[in-house]
Amino acid sequence: MNPSTQHQAQKQVLERAQQGDPAVICGLLNHKFEPEGITPQVVWQSDDRLSVTLTAEHPPNAAVCLQIIERGFKRLAIPQLVMVEVTAYQQGQERPLWRQQLSLTTNVLAIDLAAWLESGSSLQSAVVNLPTPTTPQTAVTALTPLEPEQRYLSFTLGIANPGLLAVEAIQEILYITLVQLLPVPDMSDCVVGIHNWRGEMLWIVDLNHLLGLGGLALETLDTVAVIVIGQGDRTIGLMVRTVGEILPYNPGQLQPPNGLFAPELEPFIAGYLRESSSIVLNTATIFNAPELRHSRS
Repeated sequence: MNPSTQHQAQKQVLERAQQGDPAVICGLLNHKFEPEGITPQVVWQSDDRLSVTLTAEHPPNAAVCLQIIERGFKRLAIPQLVMVEVTAYQQGQERPLWRQQLSLTTNVLAIDLAAWLESGSSLQSAVVNLPTPTTPQTAVTALTPLEPEQRYLSFTLGIANPGLLAVEAIQEILYITLVQLLPVPDMSDCVVGIHNWRGEMLWIVDLNHLLGLGGLALETLDTVAVIVIGQGDRTIGLMVRTVGEILPYNPGQLQPPNGLFAPELEPFIAGYLRESSSIVLNTATIFNAPELRHSRS
């Protein structure tokens, strides 16, 4: 490849990286980390937040990896990017070794792509001391202990909104037909009926209807999914459109629902996970809903 063609190719790569193309960004990082046996993955978590996952046979050096990633992203200066979350895993392990967030709210830096790609083949040699800036920059925060993750069951809320329920509140997931439900007169519209569950009377509630999101079109369904939740000696079956998988999230990332949702819906919400655009429900509020007062008898 002649110098002119090479320069044009590097320019195109830089432009795509600065536009936020995760595949191109991953390729640039891989060029830096591959000699050390570290494999990066890059995905957008939101409009201004990027996730970088590092996987290696041996535990990656946190300080060195973070400095290389911070240096690279600051030089790329992706306009919409303000935060990068870096998570490191050892091959064959499900739990992360460490996780750190890097703030990129600094001045834009020029980049010589060829120089950045060619500077040093090892992690240690790739790290250089940048000149002291004339304006304050946000330093990389010190590593903090990884907060324990909590497992949540995902399901469809409303028409297509992702909802989450803490796994510890769930006793079972049922798939039943409507003929297995016994209608009960003089009940709230959200109460579909009673189901014989393990020889006990289980109240089945249309969760969407309870939350004011419009009830399920039961006449179009052959079977329905029911999430059985428990609180003390009480149980309730929450009828939902679909049930997904169990996912781990950090409870510390929950945003308070205040002002994000309709006032009548807020009491039912424990928090909002921006990472997955998911609503985490408050099971205690569900059990105490006035519409379900008969289920408490």
